[in-house]
Amino acid sequence: MKERKMNNKGFSLVELIIVIAIMAILIVVLAPQYLRYVERSRNSTDQNNAAAMESAFLVWGTETDTSLGTLYQVDGTGSTATVTDTGTTLVGTNAAALEDALENAGLDTSVTCISQTAWTQYVITVTVDGEGNVSTNVVYN
Repeated sequence: MKERKMNNKGFSLVELIIVIAIMAILIVVLAPQYLRYVERSRNSTDQNNAAAMESAFLVWGTETDTSLGTLYQVDGTGSTATVTDTGTTLVGTNAAALEDALENAGLDTSVTCISQTAWTQYVITVTVDGEGNVSTNVVYN
């Protein structure tokens, strides 16, 4: 009588369960790190967007060529650009000039706040004093 040899080319159920358990442990350990990394990336993006907007406002405010658009008017209280998850809202005496500054820099009012834990919005206040000096301030809320 011929003896049949068993075909042992597959994995046993125990081996598969061990591999699945190891993968689950790795996911449990690495998922929080990944989520923190993603949130840090979102915060960095918001900060970079705010810096770009600030720079655009300052450059536009120091521009002397009136053919580029309306320059800033004296605004002691400050005009604001509020960036939320729905977009950018420009308010104040210089709202039109802020919009021109963003457009001139290649930005627009569709910039949104994407941070989910550190802040929900940021406000850039642009103030022009009596001598025409432009200053900005960013507050993350």
